[in-house]
Amino acid sequence: MTTADTLEKTCRLMLVDDHPAVINGYRFMLQAYPSFEICGTATNESAALALVAKEKPDLLITDLNMPGRGGLELIKDLATLHPGLKIIVSSMHDEMLCAARALRAGASGYVGKDSPGNALLDAIHKVLDGGVYVSERLAAHLAASFATPRPRGSTESPLTKLSDREFQVFELFGQGQTAKEIAAQLNLSPKTVSVHRDHIKDKMGFVTSAEMIRQAVRWVETQRDVLK
Repeated sequence: MTTADTLEKTCRLMLVDDHPAVINGYRFMLQAYPSFEICGTATNESAALALVAKEKPDLLITDLNMPGRGGLELIKDLATLHPGLKIIVSSMHDEMLCAARALRAGASGYVGKDSPGNALLDAIHKVLDGGVYVSERLAAHLAASFATPRPRGSTESPLTKLSDREFQVFELFGQGQTAKEIAAQLNLSPKTVSVHRDHIKDKMGFVTSAEMIRQAVRWVETQRDVLK
């Protein structure tokens, strides 16, 4: 049984995404199942936190990209404030890079936005049943990484070396934001953003900030191409 109508009681769902069209698409799909009730939607982190406190959903589906401190920080806050809340991430980013970050932050599932339509339904059912949902590809990768040591010269993305905050700063640089704009969005000082930028350069082997920003722009463009 992998569809929502196998659930014995109504599940209250909340949808969080900075694109209203995505929210409407999820709403259209999920409302076809009587066992699901969409109890609220939000397009940013602060609105999501307030709405969860008010509506107390059983499960929240969220993107990682959104205004403010971002989806990972939202997940961490929700895991602390509402430990019983189930969280599934639906994102355009490569799960091999971002799923582990989301699960560490407190999510119980990760679904790529380019996944087949039934993947989200399967994830909801498994997470509500107390499990963790990732794709078979990622599950196999994680199992292999625990079973064998990583060989020297591994081709693993250097982005995995970054902390969650550094990864977020790298992505915002890739979206064309300046250090000052990033500082304002993340509620950090410009000096702190500069420190994160220097750490990113060191960890990823860039000599100059311009080189790092060029690579960040290329990476963001690659992620966007996934949905085209």
